[in-house]
Amino acid sequence: MSQIPEEIVDTTWREVAGFSAGDARSEMEEAAKQQPDLLGFVFGFTQECRPEAHELAVYLYFVIYRIFQKATRAKIRPIKASKILRRLERNEELLVSLEKAHPLFLEKAALTEASGQPFVVKYLVEAIVEAPQGDDPVDLTEEETGTLFLVLKTVIDVLDEARQKTEGRL
Repeated sequence: MSQIPEEIVDTTWREVAGFSAGDARSEMEEAAKQQPDLLGFVFGFTQECRPEAHELAVYLYFVIYRIFQKATRAKIRPIKASKILRRLERNEELLVSLEKAHPLFLEKAALTEASGQPFVVKYLVEAIVEAPQGDDPVDLTEEETGTLFLVLKTVIDVLDEARQKTEGRL
């Protein structure tokens, strides 16, 4: 399946960053209607984080969702909670298996995992790493960083799979 171009990733996050509070709210409400289980997953799995980390997770989810929305010709069907949880388990297993891996293997594994949508994963990593330096700085703990990455990488994976199915139908 085709990778989402870096230009779509860049223009989308810039567009979302420029939303007024009202536009952001209405756009998020629409996203919640289109992907209720996916948004519920992000909410549920980041609610133990501090409020500012939780808010960052929801914001990043929305940007990622918009990226996939813009890069897909048709509407992506709602993704069911069971599919999301299966992907989360797979990602958790992968992380556990990599805990004791050699650094060179880790780098190769990271590249392989990002190869489906490298520009979207790059955006996610940069947003998390740069969170403490942004306009609204968010100092994430190590645990929050890991949680946000795992949850949002899972979002990327299931959206990418749904996008492939959608594009395959056209």
